[in-house]
Amino acid sequence: MTAHAPPVLRPDLDATQTRRLVSLVELQERFGFSERWWRYRIAEGMPTRKWVGGLRFNPDEVEAWLDSGSNSG
Repeated sequence: MTAHAPPVLRPDLDATQTRRLVSLVELQERFGFSERWWRYRIAEGMPTRKWVGGLRFNPDEVEAWLDSGSNSG
């Protein structure tokens, strides 16, 4: 008898849900504003991801955060 390994379960990735993370320069190109303005938003708690080459951002999360007014204080 041969032992069978259990199947590996992989969730189906919906292409609309997967989003490429972008750099700070790409955020500037997409939304505008200076690097200094973005650094202030990061300090205020804007959603970021730590990456090997530095910080990365999910543009959808950033846009939602900006729209929510989380940065107004």
